[in-house]
Amino acid sequence: MILTVTFNPAVDLDFIINDLRPGGRYRANVSRRSPGGAGINISIILSRLGQASIATGFLAGFNASYILDSLRREKVSSHFIHTKGETRINVCITDVEKNVETRLHEVGLEIPRHDKAAFLRNYERTLGRVERISMGGSLPPGIDNSIYAPLIRNAKNNSIPTILHPNSEDLDVVLEEAPSVVKLDYQAPRLEMSQTAPQDKIDLFMARAEALHRKGTEWVLASLSREKVIFSFSKGAWIAESQSSEMLYIYAVEDALLAGMIAAMAERASPEEVVQLAMACNWECATHPEKFPRDRACVEELRHRVLLTKVD
Repeated sequence: MILTVTFNPAVDLDFIINDLRPGGRYRANVSRRSPGGAGINISIILSRLGQASIATGFLAGFNASYILDSLRREKVSSHFIHTKGETRINVCITDVEKNVETRLHEVGLEIPRHDKAAFLRNYERTLGRVERISMGGSLPPGIDNSIYAPLIRNAKNNSIPTILHPNSEDLDVVLEEAPSVVKLDYQAPRLEMSQTAPQDKIDLFMARAEALHRKGTEWVLASLSREKVIFSFSKGAWIAESQSSEMLYIYAVEDALLAGMIAAMAERASPEEVVQLAMACNWECATHPEKFPRDRACVEELRHRVLLTKVD
């Protein structure tokens, strides 16, 4: 069983239109509603890959009922702390003519101290039921990045691997705790990678990955481009590449990448197989405007098309 932590859940509204222009008025070709937040996304994708999970975090209001019902339909267990207010709404507008996504995100609820304390108690009680923990994404008001340290330490004390995908501003705090798996965001402006030459980007990643491996982190990964992801395992490193012409949409692809990786690790796959399934899941998610990979069979069709290059 895998535990996913979503500190700042959302209801995601997706609108698919043709030729978005500022100031225009549009009728969507397709509109979809789905539960959102990185951990929730990962739980749903894990379920579609055949892996059971428990989703936790904070929910509130009418949107909480929708999210819980959606998780039940996706066969995902849940154990959220309910707080006051209303769970946020995020909007993604996909222009299929230009293959461009525009996103609007609410900040999220203010989480009071007593609800934070209830979450920490709930987390500790859950540790005896899970084998891996995934957490990350945005943090709501009232929750700062100091929350990561006790969560990772408690998991380590129970010999439970942790998978972290924090926002770039929380990265340094997370790395101090040496989680088992870390997803670095090398597309973030603060890391000044956007104008970095490809080989320099790889060298920078490998230097940071090696430092993390020395501290005890088993896996480090980062997206080099839309179609390339670099993975560093404590015993080897690979660049995984998909077909760039098929990578059309980016909504939730990073969550799909981690979900594929977690599923492969839960299945005791070899390091190369972990990389392949992670990248295939990422790839399948990017081939269509629907937010999640469709099912395991669709992911498996792409798994052996993933190009792996060993990094020396």
